[in-house]
Amino acid sequence: MKIKYITTVLLAAALGFSSCKDFLEETNKSGLTEDPFYKTELGITSAVNASYSGTRLWYGKEAPFGITETGTDLFLRGGDNKANQLSDYTIDLNGAQTNLKDYWAHLYRALNATNTAIALLPSPLLTDALNKQYMGEVKFLRALYLSLIVETWGGVVLNTEPTAGAVTTAKRSSEEEFYKVIFSDLDAAIENLAAKKSTDGRITQDVAKAFKARMALTRASQTDNAGLYAEAATLAKDVISNGRYTLFSDYGSLWDMKNSEGGTNSEVVYFVNYTGDDTMNGDYDASAGKGNSGHLYFIMVYDKQPGMIRSIDYGRPYQRYLPSRHLLNLFDETKDQRYHGSFQTVWKANDPSKSAPGGVSGYPQMVVGDTSMLFLKTPATAAQTARAKDRYKIFDVNTMYRPDGSPLLRSQFIQLKKFMDPTRLTANQEWSSRDAFVIRIAELYLIAAEAMLKTNPGEALQYINTLRTKRALPGKEVEMQVTQEQLNIDFILEERARELAGEQIRWFDLKRTGKLVEYVQKYNPDAKDNIKAHHRLRPISQVQLDAVTNKEEFIQNEGYN
Repeated sequence: MKIKYITTVLLAAALGFSSCKDFLEETNKSGLTEDPFYKTELGITSAVNASYSGTRLWYGKEAPFGITETGTDLFLRGGDNKANQLSDYTIDLNGAQTNLKDYWAHLYRALNATNTAIALLPSPLLTDALNKQYMGEVKFLRALYLSLIVETWGGVVLNTEPTAGAVTTAKRSSEEEFYKVIFSDLDAAIENLAAKKSTDGRITQDVAKAFKARMALTRASQTDNAGLYAEAATLAKDVISNGRYTLFSDYGSLWDMKNSEGGTNSEVVYFVNYTGDDTMNGDYDASAGKGNSGHLYFIMVYDKQPGMIRSIDYGRPYQRYLPSRHLLNLFDETKDQRYHGSFQTVWKANDPSKSAPGGVSGYPQMVVGDTSMLFLKTPATAAQTARAKDRYKIFDVNTMYRPDGSPLLRSQFIQLKKFMDPTRLTANQEWSSRDAFVIRIAELYLIAAEAMLKTNPGEALQYINTLRTKRALPGKEVEMQVTQEQLNIDFILEERARELAGEQIRWFDLKRTGKLVEYVQKYNPDAKDNIKAHHRLRPISQVQLDAVTNKEEFIQNEGYN
């Protein structure tokens, strides 16, 4: 059963979650403990449930996709991208950028909700078991929100108490101080929570261990801390070996809507749940939209092509993000099932009014159900061109990209299909009931391998080859194996791209490994001339900077106006 955030709106109102311009002038949160509602079991449960709602503002939403996937080596600006500052690192990337301004406020509101819930625990109104469970859940969620804040903006404001009264000053804390709280909270979550798979969206010990493995690897990468590498490996291997998670044999089936509920999907360790009842898909801020909208943003404009009309099956074409030529070239589709499991390359004509024989200009043989378009990441051969004549349209690499990899087309491209949802009620429905998969067991194999790369390369290779064998096309398992000589950090980043493209983690991967500037300059033709070293951090919200009185002390991140 999925979590239903029935009490979110009530608690949000009590917390004074207003517009971002009022971020530093909120009501006295510590006063919540004096409210009779929060002296009841229902009130405490409401506070805990509301702590989850911030996850629905980040996972499966447009702005965080842009923050985490564009401005990297994998995705470029699509034809209707709304944030070229993030995708291209343009000169107007500053604290007024809408997505960063909004999500500064969103994440601090989410953080404050967890601090409020923690302040209510433990409670004599709850059983010991429920006190432990709730404390573990909200400590995990606080660690999650703190990690998103520190990895996006660096050492900024570290809040661990509910905001009390109007706050007009801001104090920076170091990244090390952030991680001290993050690891402490994750340890508390691991200690308090039951060791099991999450079936309803609630945090379990498995989730906490998996996320701590990710965070330990993140911090180890940044500090070259051998102890953290070892801990990342231990935690990842522990989750892999507990027997509750298995890799899909068919990568495409992993993303089928029949397997879209994280609680029943065998690969999913941590997920943010959404439901088919959109009244239950709420979060703190209606402007962020309801439901999982990830199915919209990677879809190209197909409905103006020969024989095509917009449909539920093919989705609503928001064309925000298109794959880089580099991303497509990372796949060997002759042996790796993840290429066709991740991308849509063939389209079937679906418009009877356009596809009667002789009815499609230039394609007189096209009828409904026949191929309308074929997308190739390689140049079309003479045989392919001859076969398509009068029958369907070909988009090959030379149609879509210039020799330097910059897009010739930004509205037609090989689209990522992982998040598509053909179960929506209408072709224009913007929300999906698909759960947002945050951590899959495949990532734990990648974490274990990277964490052991220097200390135990033989075992690291075993984890990489186990994953690659599972992702091989039938009969190609041996060909998918790699050797010890091939295994290095660049190969692991390539493997993470093949496995996790679009899953809201790439910018953080490049940042933590020190590869952000290098990879963007090599593989992102839109941004290569703009990116600078200071772009490893995002600009702090200008609303925040304008609101504080200690402006000389709390200043913008280096490199931004």
